[in-house]
Amino acid sequence: MSWRKIRPVVLGLVRRNDEVLVGRGYDPESDEVFWRPLGGGMEFGERSEDAVCREFREELDVELENVEFLTHIENRFSFDGERGHEIALVYEADVADDEVYEREAMTGYEEELDEEFEVRWLPVSEFEEGERILYPEELCDMVKEP
Repeated sequence: MSWRKIRPVVLGLVRRNDEVLVGRGYDPESDEVFWRPLGGGMEFGERSEDAVCREFREELDVELENVEFLTHIENRFSFDGERGHEIALVYEADVADDEVYEREAMTGYEEELDEEFEVRWLPVSEFEEGERILYPEELCDMVKEP
């Protein structure tokens, strides 16, 4: 994948009281651990709402319901020494399987990279107070609002 192109992505903001469901990321260049809502790239011809549902199905093997578009974020970033630029379409949604809300941690899977990653419920306060990093950064203000 080339980071030199503007990439359309979808992100799913799922809440559990004052927590959000996020996947763990790691940037080897900066040695930084960060967190991000689940989601990923849109496929050609795919509606963004369908893409966010597909991403949750692929990464966590769950279905979404009550999917509502929130906003878009233009995200310019650096990852592993490479510059990236994406337009993220952010959706708020609920997970259809109540069991997900009872678990503290899960394992996600990124097929494109053939990698597993940690998925957790984290308190919004940890992002607000700078204990953990949430990307894209503009999401910090969004997750404060229920």
